[in-house]
Amino acid sequence: MTTAHQHEATLEDALDFINTLHIEEDAPDHLAELGAGTEWLAQRGLLHERRDGRLPGVDDEGTNTRIRGCRDAMRALFDATVEGHRVSRDVLDELNRVLQHRELIELVPSRAGARLDHRHVGDPVDDALARLAEVLAREVGTDDTSRLRICANETCRWAFRDSSPTGRRRWCDMASCGNRAKAARHRARVRAATSATARRPDAVGNADVARA
Repeated sequence: MTTAHQHEATLEDALDFINTLHIEEDAPDHLAELGAGTEWLAQRGLLHERRDGRLPGVDDEGTNTRIRGCRDAMRALFDATVEGHRVSRDVLDELNRVLQHRELIELVPSRAGARLDHRHVGDPVDDALARLAEVLAREVGTDDTSRLRICANETCRWAFRDSSPTGRRRWCDMASCGNRAKAARHRARVRAATSATARRPDAVGNADVARA
């Protein structure tokens, strides 16, 4: 069951779209299966079912490849913004191609003269992708992107926006990646302390006495 077509994507939608691909080794790509991409867009209210009740491009491998290509380009743009490096020309070309399919805003007649409406152009899947790409493009184009973050766990790298009061959030979730990082730091401190103790001269002498 799909939700109503809401037309406008949110930044949360865009980041959730990016995060459908997990960075961890052997982690699933949630859009890998045929039709998964169109189902995801429909569940977010970004894609209409056709009159026959089916989603556009649901059985088309090319459509699914196009959806994943947009997702990967958005991920690359997000990473470049957060990490402060240049985004490749190929990534910009892909996102600019997607953005060309954004719905057209136009005036239409109404009882009071006219009202503002929109008209979709081209493929409805590309239109949905354009809405996701646009909201991300507007966010990374602001003067302050410091709240855009990547989880500090290198095997996670979840994309998120830090909405905490202090603006110092480092982890996608403290209960998972945060606690794993704390545990890893504790183990490292214990190993370092044990190694330092073993290297102390008195520790060597005590060990000789113990052996004697």
